[in-house]
Amino acid sequence: MKYIIAALSGKQILLKDQNWYDINYIKNNYSNFITLERILCVRGEFGIQIGKPFLLNTYISGLIVSNVLGKKIKVFKTKPKKNYSRLKGYRSRYTRIFISI
Repeated sequence: MKYIIAALSGKQILLKDQNWYDINYIKNNYSNFITLERILCVRGEFGIQIGKPFLLNTYISGLIVSNVLGKKIKVFKTKPKKNYSRLKGYRSRYTRIFISI
């Protein structure tokens, strides 16, 4: 089983072949591809390679599928005994990428 562990947006993500992933929003007007250069670990047919902290001269490219909105988060503020309450909603933006190793 092939997989790659990459560092993206302050998180370590396990990337497998032929899957899509939601990462933090990337404003991208000019290209449909993204290059991931901060590779921590690669497991392939010939064993496992671990970087210290990253593997040199190793990168993976992914296809940017779309920009999507995440699940809605409701924020409710209230102050007791003051007749004050406020309800707001928030949807964070993500970039969906497709990885083929």
